[in-house]
Amino acid sequence: MTIDAILFDKDGVLLDLNQTWFLTICNIAKHTETLIDGRVHHRDLLKAIGVELNADGQGHVEENGAFATGTYGSLIPLWGALDHALIEIMTSPAYDKDMMDIAVDSVRGQTVPKGNILTPLKALKAAGYRLGVVTNDGDQTTAINLKDLMLADLMDHVVTADSGHGRKPEAGGIIACCTALGTTPQRAIMIGDTHADHDAAIAAGCQHVIAITDSAPMIPDFMPQSSYALTSCAELPALINQICG
Repeated sequence: MTIDAILFDKDGVLLDLNQTWFLTICNIAKHTETLIDGRVHHRDLLKAIGVELNADGQGHVEENGAFATGTYGSLIPLWGALDHALIEIMTSPAYDKDMMDIAVDSVRGQTVPKGNILTPLKALKAAGYRLGVVTNDGDQTTAINLKDLMLADLMDHVVTADSGHGRKPEAGGIIACCTALGTTPQRAIMIGDTHADHDAAIAAGCQHVIAITDSAPMIPDFMPQSSYALTSCAELPALINQICG
């Protein structure tokens, strides 16, 4: 079947997850620690969502951890399990505003691309493919990231966690993006780096799922039905030409 749309996850695919978001989530965890009078250390808050913080302040976001795969809302039960008071705090409008303010201040102008992404995406666009983003991130920070990456005008449609179609691993975002692009998942390829991307693509019926992973060409265990594994989007034009040739 013909492929006419290519969908991308954002974090870990178009941008470097660790270099872009590590400082942001650390700042959010430190702020959250102050709201419960330090009963839970921010290092433990980070560990609960798959973010390792070393004694020297350095660390990394785990490739398939809760922060990498979910939304800010999905962190609530994980942090709430460490201190029940956090459930009420994190579901308040005041916390939501504080969290967004921290995220925007921390990430604006700091988005780091996952290698050379402009060249391959421009090549795919020039070849006639419609391009879309399906992310579990929200509208505001997604817009900042895409602007920083100079991709805002290149993408034909963007679906975020705020778009009202559910979040990956649910299939709704992929289906909605394909509809907006005038196609179907069966005529689309999904490019992702987590189980959430993989499972959503399989559930939606995408013809191919391509994993972006530092361990490529080995396909990650959490993306078992991926068609291929690449280290970055730089290799996409040649591979898609091979698939569609």
